[in-house]
Amino acid sequence: MFDYLFNAYPEEADRKRILDETFSNYREHMNPGFIEYKRSAKNPSHAVEWRGEGVMMYDMSGHGFIDCLGGYGVFLLGHRHPHVMKRVQQAMERIGLYSQELLNPLAAVLSGEIAKRAPGDLQYVYYHCGGAESNEAALKMARLATGRTRHVSFSKSFHGKTTGALAATNRIPLRQPFGSLLPSFQVHTYDDIDNLDHSITTEVASVIVEPVQGEGGINVPSREFLQAVRARCTEVGAIMHVDEVQSGWGRSGRWFCSEHFGLEPDLVTLGKALGGGMATQSALIANSRAFHGHRENDPDFRGMEKNPWWLTNTFAGSQLSCAASLASIEVYEHDNILQQAEDKGAWLKAQLTELAMQNPQLVREVRGIGLWIGFELQTPELGTRIADELFMRDVLVAQTINNPSTIRIQPPAIITQEQLETVMNAFADSLKAVASAPVGA
Repeated sequence: MFDYLFNAYPEEADRKRILDETFSNYREHMNPGFIEYKRSAKNPSHAVEWRGEGVMMYDMSGHGFIDCLGGYGVFLLGHRHPHVMKRVQQAMERIGLYSQELLNPLAAVLSGEIAKRAPGDLQYVYYHCGGAESNEAALKMARLATGRTRHVSFSKSFHGKTTGALAATNRIPLRQPFGSLLPSFQVHTYDDIDNLDHSITTEVASVIVEPVQGEGGINVPSREFLQAVRARCTEVGAIMHVDEVQSGWGRSGRWFCSEHFGLEPDLVTLGKALGGGMATQSALIANSRAFHGHRENDPDFRGMEKNPWWLTNTFAGSQLSCAASLASIEVYEHDNILQQAEDKGAWLKAQLTELAMQNPQLVREVRGIGLWIGFELQTPELGTRIADELFMRDVLVAQTINNPSTIRIQPPAIITQEQLETVMNAFADSLKAVASAPVGA
């Protein structure tokens, strides 16, 4: 019945059918807005992805793109990494999804491995299916631990699109259509130490902060700022929640981006790369203080131990997801992925910085950490045009949500030097093409 949808190399008739059905069903049964906003939809011959392999994404005709978007950070190991696939297949041969009654050995071992690599005294792990869900759970854990209901987030932040996570997100166009969200969030300016004591008070349950802002434009703060947030949280008894959904699990060249800043958070949320590019996997990691809580008026309070199901999810921490995450650890260790991310990111950032210096009329700044680089153009319109030009040169990128002047560049760590040079040539040619064409042309 659906055989035509599972042939890796479909015949021409099947390709036409799939293309027609994809556009038709997006319009009639998904959302026609997706077609309007997808860059690929402007060129129907390349509109439908079909096969991913390593650093490359291919359409149905076999046309390849170097994937520097990486599913917004999912594919640090590339598409369909053979060892991750092997581990997932091995798990599938033995068991499918979690029964919910017996204990899950893959989830248990993975929890220990995450805790072993986590900064500070983080030790308790809860799994979820996406970063927003883990952030939502972290907000609830902080309220449970402290008995407080207020939170602090930061300008240009992004933490997800569920109700609580969206309330923590400082992007008005994302929030405004939904009216009043959780009213208990105060916004402080990111990377600004001044007046932290006025924002982070004894009424605050948690402070949620990205160690490097993703959708804000790949903004790297000062070490002093993050350490000041840590100190103030400790002073007033608030939980410091570091959102590493995009930056964590190797993207920055460290297991945790917090390591770059010497941070020891109370809570960290992970996602994206945690699933090894093969599974929907996110996690919340807590220290004992956040997990057990401390309430002076309730000395018998036991926090999450009282009801371990407060933050669970039917599909979270499945054997298949945990197999993929465990496999990612094996690959990271065997292939020195963290060092690759650091070294290749440093080379790419240096090359992009040189290119920016040659084109100051177009490029405002290059910044980033590891294989997570922001290339900021002078205007959002230039951001769109450069991203379009790169697509025409077979390089996939995207603008950041809160700062559309900035293009995110986050290729897999397995990208080769030859592919990196191809990406740089595409950037140089794209800037040249935009520079030679007037705005609106």
